[in-house]
Amino acid sequence: MRFQTNISNIIPLFANVLRVDEKMPLLIVAHGLFLLSFVVGVSTREVFGYEEVVVTSGATLSGKVTLKGPVPPTRIFHLVFSPNSAFCGGISDGKGNRLLKEFQVVPDGGFRDVVVAVVGVEKGKPFTLAPKVDIEHCRILPFVTPVRNQYPISLVNRDPVHHDIQGYTLNGSYTFAMFNRPLIPESTASEKMRMRNGHYLFRTQCGVHDFMQSWGIAVGNPYFVITGEDGRFEISDLPAGEYDLIAWHPYLDIVSQRVQVSENGKATVNFEMNASGVEIPLYSRQKEYRLETLQSDQILPPAVELQKE
Repeated sequence: MRFQTNISNIIPLFANVLRVDEKMPLLIVAHGLFLLSFVVGVSTREVFGYEEVVVTSGATLSGKVTLKGPVPPTRIFHLVFSPNSAFCGGISDGKGNRLLKEFQVVPDGGFRDVVVAVVGVEKGKPFTLAPKVDIEHCRILPFVTPVRNQYPISLVNRDPVHHDIQGYTLNGSYTFAMFNRPLIPESTASEKMRMRNGHYLFRTQCGVHDFMQSWGIAVGNPYFVITGEDGRFEISDLPAGEYDLIAWHPYLDIVSQRVQVSENGKATVNFEMNASGVEIPLYSRQKEYRLETLQSDQILPPAVELQKE
């Protein structure tokens, strides 16, 4: 699938903070922007100086993220191409395939697994983020997660089979390999997040099972949330002030809004993301003419989850 996220549409929001020309090379502007807002290259305290304080009259932001346009199709992975097909087949469509649903949308458009984050908070509630890659039944959860640069991320393998977890940072079309950690069955490991300068996105995948994938975004303060099943979100204890609020999904452009909140105030912010630019290659969604290497008597009913598109 083509990587969609584009930061150019939010650079003007930070031009006054960065004191840069919008015509500067994108990598230079992005580097400065995310040093301040998403912790690129060095730690939050070194650059942004986030300070933990007691918030007594914090505001609350709430809203909903919806997806406009047809929901992109689910990607299909033939289990026979990976080892441990009998075990990993505990989650399948019952026909020998694992489905990777990257766009979870309810009938009214509510969009799940979108990171909503406040940019530009200098001080506030404790920042106790402890991200984790949780592996169970040959699936990485959560699908999206905020991460913190220069801080650890836990890798937990609950399966009785081996996995090879690879971590990458991204900036546009450029990908940098950050770590490669083999995990023996039922084991736990830890890796330090080292985001490359100019990078703010994080991707994990299993080098053994290609359908095991997840995403992350670096944040510089604790004011973020992942949308629920109905696309709704709520961020509380936010100090009074004016901020930029962004919504991010790994295959869509970032969208943002400016919001001002007062002490004990409540503000509602809704986002609409557009799926029209998403391109899923044919080989990832092809249903017909697939290799019929598994006979019907070899395909066991999924013991954990029967997937449907």
